[in-house]
Amino acid sequence: MKHALFFAALLLASCKPAPPAVSLEGAWARATVPGQMGSAAYFTIRNSGGPDKLLSVSSPSANASMHSTSMDNGVMRMRPLAALDVPAKATVELKPGGTHVMLMGLKAPLEAGSTIMLDLKFEKSDERHVTADVRPADGAAM
Repeated sequence: MKHALFFAALLLASCKPAPPAVSLEGAWARATVPGQMGSAAYFTIRNSGGPDKLLSVSSPSANASMHSTSMDNGVMRMRPLAALDVPAKATVELKPGGTHVMLMGLKAPLEAGSTIMLDLKFEKSDERHVTADVRPADGAAM
């Protein structure tokens, strides 16, 4: 009996979840129109390892926060997100009309062809820095 318990404990100890293996792709932000001091940024998180969580996003160019967008009885609603789960072996896409990074209080307008820096803080993958290309505004939802 003692041996069975020992081997069961040993087996459980060796079954630790894999560490996350996070990469960021396709980061972009929407250009602002004259007089607009807010925008949104988008990117794809690929995780080929264990689970992780995006805890926060910041930028030296604006106040950045994560939001989700949903339709509620025909009305589009945005809600702040405290964190964003990044499941094991999954892809999480931040895109117009869905989860995105709000950029409020921009220090300067975002012009198509320029870039903006984003700093992402993950629970397990530490901090990552990404450069987002600024694309022309097309009128699509945040």
